[in-house]
Amino acid sequence: MKAVFAVLSTMRQAGTGSVMNNPENYAAAGGELLVLAMLISWGMTYFFDHELIHDNELKKRVGYNNLCVGWDEAPAKLVAAPLFVLIIWLNARYMQLDFWRASLTPTSTPWVHLMVMTANFANALSWVACCLIFVVSPKENATLHTFAFVQLVVFGYIAYIANFLETEAVYHPRGSYVFLFFFGLASLSFGACAIIQFLTYDEETETPGPVPWYVTAVSDYAWFGCLGIQGYMRPAAPSLRVTYSLATDDDFVIQEDAEPGLCENQALKERVAELEKELADR
Repeated sequence: MKAVFAVLSTMRQAGTGSVMNNPENYAAAGGELLVLAMLISWGMTYFFDHELIHDNELKKRVGYNNLCVGWDEAPAKLVAAPLFVLIIWLNARYMQLDFWRASLTPTSTPWVHLMVMTANFANALSWVACCLIFVVSPKENATLHTFAFVQLVVFGYIAYIANFLETEAVYHPRGSYVFLFFFGLASLSFGACAIIQFLTYDEETETPGPVPWYVTAVSDYAWFGCLGIQGYMRPAAPSLRVTYSLATDDDFVIQEDAEPGLCENQALKERVAELEKELADR
């Protein structure tokens, strides 16, 4: 939970007026909580709903247990869903900070700026949409339930590609292009296999689609494996230093910013307005 504690440490810096934000800490913290949610969910499902492991709607369609099966039903999803809110926020925050960083980078072109903004915004929305896995049960609509997750696989990879396009090649780790290829292969193959299997599944005879279960399983688990490696292969990039200070706005004037007599004049105006209202009501 190193990244989670790093994010908490960053939040505690706010009282100093200056915060050092490392965007990658937010992405890594989201990954750590994802693993934690899975471990807790599978433990709860094993002890409280063991039959689900052997018989569930997803297994009928793809032939094996996806890692997400563990949190598909209560009581496990009652714990996983709240954790997922934090996971979504952490990943959305990463997308925001990464976009700000790209905007501040001197070598960033207008095309890169637009590309990063589009990819990150789409991925942030994708994380929001994936919470439908807890809203739509596989028993209600297994296809919609699964597609809510599959779209995250696709948009997540697109945002990851954007990390390479927004940084210079000198900051790309050795072997990252090879990883990028296999990550993309796992993402696209898993997405394609899942779509084929769910759209061709015969619910009356419970006959699965044409893709062998082990093909889908390999691409599925390979994708999860890539999630654990992607942080090490992500291009190096600077952190963001943010300075906080109190500021006057439309509905509040800080005493130091007030012109001489401003506060007194404001109070006088408010009193005059009250008197005028009282006269009008008579």
